[in-house]
Amino acid sequence: MKTLIPACSLIFLLCVLTGLQAPAAESKADLTGFVDLFDGKTLNGWHKLTSYNDYGQWEVIGGAIAGDQWPEGEGGLLVTEKSFSDFEVYAEVKTTYPQDSGLFLRVQPNVLSYQITIDHRPTGEIGGVYTPLGGGFVAHCDSGFTYWNPYDYNKIRARIEGQPPHIQVWIGDQKVNDYQDVMVEGKYRVPESGVLGIQVHPGENWKKGSKVLFRKIMVKELKK
Repeated sequence: MKTLIPACSLIFLLCVLTGLQAPAAESKADLTGFVDLFDGKTLNGWHKLTSYNDYGQWEVIGGAIAGDQWPEGEGGLLVTEKSFSDFEVYAEVKTTYPQDSGLFLRVQPNVLSYQITIDHRPTGEIGGVYTPLGGGFVAHCDSGFTYWNPYDYNKIRARIEGQPPHIQVWIGDQKVNDYQDVMVEGKYRVPESGVLGIQVHPGENWKKGSKVLFRKIMVKELKK
């Protein structure tokens, strides 16, 4: 009688015999210490960034914050009442194609900020770092789409700390961006503290009638 050895056992045995180590998986997100920014029922604690514009439509549908263009072709930001400096943010996001959205960190009244791109569209990037009014892209992400599920919710996490900040981005459990910002002409690109925002982008890269969904948004402030 032949004994069959599972492929995973063979790989482990080969690693032992050759002294090689099996590749380590990315560590899963530890949400200890995170607090909810969205109660699953209302938009309490959030408001439109009307200092920038009053466009975009936001509502709660099925336990998720749903964002859509309003009026047609126009978009805007929904931001927290509270400001943050050094923190991690965790969100579960569902997009349709095409859509253009993002997580915005340290947002200022004029929308100057660090954006983690959720650009589910032609030539878009998921997991890039973009700075509205701060010079545009500072860190591209070519691999983000590899880990993005276009049909379901996706886990996205970003960490920002220091000034100028060190910014890291994960999609699922895979780190896709690790960027250290620099001074620009002797000045910080974005102030050290600001609100947190989510976006509906204006323009044609938005499927008519579709909505971007944020099912969970949590934050953990970091000790300096």
